[in-house]
Amino acid sequence: MAAIRYIFIVVIQVLVASMTKKTTKKIIQSEFKLAEENLEFCWNFLSDLKALSYHDNNFVDRLLKFQETLATTIFRLQSIRNNIISEEKNYIKKKDSYSYDWFRSKMKLLSNFKKGIDSVVNMSKSFGDAFAYFFYQFDEELLSKHLNHQRIINDTADIGKRGELEFIKNIKHIEGHFTLFHDITNTLRYGDFSFINLKTLKVEKIGELKTQKVDSQTLNLSLTYFKRDDIDKKNKPLENLELEKTRNGRQILGMANLLFNEKGENDRRKKLENPTYSKEIEKLLKSSRVNQSKYIQVSEGLVFISLKSRKTSLYNNIFHKDFTKYGVNDTFKEIYVKAVKKLIKKESKNNGIIIGQLLYNPDLTDKNTPGTVPLFWHPIDSNELKQMYFLNTIVVSLFNPIHLIEDIEKLGYFVDSKYSDKKREDVKPTKGIDRFDLFISYIINFLMTESFVIKSIQEIDKEYGKGINGQGAQILVKLQQKFDIIPAANNGNRCTSL
Repeated sequence: MAAIRYIFIVVIQVLVASMTKKTTKKIIQSEFKLAEENLEFCWNFLSDLKALSYHDNNFVDRLLKFQETLATTIFRLQSIRNNIISEEKNYIKKKDSYSYDWFRSKMKLLSNFKKGIDSVVNMSKSFGDAFAYFFYQFDEELLSKHLNHQRIINDTADIGKRGELEFIKNIKHIEGHFTLFHDITNTLRYGDFSFINLKTLKVEKIGELKTQKVDSQTLNLSLTYFKRDDIDKKNKPLENLELEKTRNGRQILGMANLLFNEKGENDRRKKLENPTYSKEIEKLLKSSRVNQSKYIQVSEGLVFISLKSRKTSLYNNIFHKDFTKYGVNDTFKEIYVKAVKKLIKKESKNNGIIIGQLLYNPDLTDKNTPGTVPLFWHPIDSNELKQMYFLNTIVVSLFNPIHLIEDIEKLGYFVDSKYSDKKREDVKPTKGIDRFDLFISYIINFLMTESFVIKSIQEIDKEYGKGINGQGAQILVKLQQKFDIIPAANNGNRCTSL
């Protein structure tokens, strides 16, 4: 297994000033203000990238600065989180010397600070997801492999994180291939860095960084990376029993096999044009008004509701809004009831409403799913999307799946869904749609149309015919959402069934 090692020494400066032992509201407000300024910079660059404004506003300089700005923002926040944890431990040690009410109040405050920091870090990484997708847009299989890998959660600013930050600040390319930092994203989960050929927008290398602290101001950084050309020469995934025995070895092996091309010679793809609900969402966002909820019904079973609030600071958005209830409260209760009534299928016994939220989960973690594109790259005006990314607007989806389920049943299929009470043995057709509920996430979170689901089934039936009708026959369907980012003039989009 031909791995290449790249080693260098870096002298560091103290990134975050020595923090006080007590974390105060003033400190959190100050750091959130700095984070918001940095995210504004990142957003403005992303907007120019989406518009392909390559020659305006020092584009190249901002391209090189984007990752270190975002990475520094995340690192600072996680450093403060480390400080809070240390503070909590000190309070716990001296618990008996405090009054119960004071101690409980203090621990609750610190816990809220940690949750707020986690929320801003999650937000920041959603910006990184949009950035990374531009460079992975022609490597859909690799991106899906990343997303199928277990999510890596490391919310501490340890020495390894510091080494990675210094690497992205100092090493902008290796052998002419652009350095893409994984830790500013939720999506890139194998290795620490990808190296991109900017002419082809293809991943050429994947690397893992190890950091050793030499002294208080010196780090020894060692990058192990694999070249795609070397892995492509293999006729099967790499195996190494010794590497399998250790966590680090498994990481190295997984990183190498990420680049292995697993497509068989008999792979067949069917490309289907899919007009998503992007334009409907853009229309909804443009018509939204502060403190006035609006909704748009895009099909018999699907409604999107926008909840727009007054523009305020990131600190206020994080600590003074409750995202855990999808905006369902007394203020907006009336519009929810009105929208739900529109979705009820009166002649059906299986009505049920599924509530979703575009872009973020209620706890502000991401919704990235294999085969999908970050919301930023949908053909929606960037100014409108900004309101969602900065939490000034929430878009909620309400979906009654029985409309789609019964439409598919009319085509002669049994639909395997927890939202239907029908059983396979009670239905005459031999054709069936297994794990149908997987489609629901794509509909409520990624703007897939119900018409596309039906069209996919019809096309597969047409393409494979007897294969579907045969007893026990199974056909694997993988959804791949795709937007034509380059050239800008072509805003078409498609989903590909494999």
